[in-house]
Amino acid sequence: MSKYDIENEPCRKGISVMHSNNSTPMSAIEYDSAICSTIPYYFDFYAQVFSVVQGMNYTSLRWLDLGCGTGTLEKEAYRLFPNAAFVMVDPSAEMLEISKEKNPYEKTEYLCAGSGEIEFCDEFDVITAIQSHHYLREAERKKATENVYRALKDGGIYITFENVIPDSPVAKQIELHRWGEYQSIHGKTEPEVRAHLARCGVSYFPLTIKQHEALLREIGFRTIHVFWQSYMQAGIYAMKY
Repeated sequence: MSKYDIENEPCRKGISVMHSNNSTPMSAIEYDSAICSTIPYYFDFYAQVFSVVQGMNYTSLRWLDLGCGTGTLEKEAYRLFPNAAFVMVDPSAEMLEISKEKNPYEKTEYLCAGSGEIEFCDEFDVITAIQSHHYLREAERKKATENVYRALKDGGIYITFENVIPDSPVAKQIELHRWGEYQSIHGKTEPEVRAHLARCGVSYFPLTIKQHEALLREIGFRTIHVFWQSYMQAGIYAMKY
């Protein structure tokens, strides 16, 4: 047995709900330096997102980022999409403060709220949620996804990266072991790795790929595609028509 095995409504422009912390085990100030030792290929997620958005050929671009964290996605996006107008949403006030320092752009708006609390209608070409919604339980995730669908314009695209879990319990153990080995190689101690793996299903609630697809279809999305997958993370996009 591996050292890392463990047991198995009316629409209006968003409301501001102030929060003081975030759902990750990392503080806001350490997030950027710690995330790459936790999530394999994390910063490649951004390149994949930008590739999808470039393929959409939007003539104008209004972009909502849910769980924007410290704003790294926006900082990189502005290099490729200098005319984009961003609305950046996160439940952590500390995360948003760091994001504002990174992104002093006039066309950027900030909203301290969770994905289940936003109230936009037919407003965005692109909505992203990168490693954000796996903290939500079933009803909360459904509400957040409904809010995403409502907030998109017709022809808009929702792009999400999330922790995912295999259908098979055996595969789950293999993938948790692989994830633990990645974290160990990238500097985490054995107790830190064990603590992180133990959060699966307790502090965050990953879905299988099939469950992700079923939820998106239930909400109303029709074009759904898994465009990236590695370890226990996957990138999925869905379009509103």
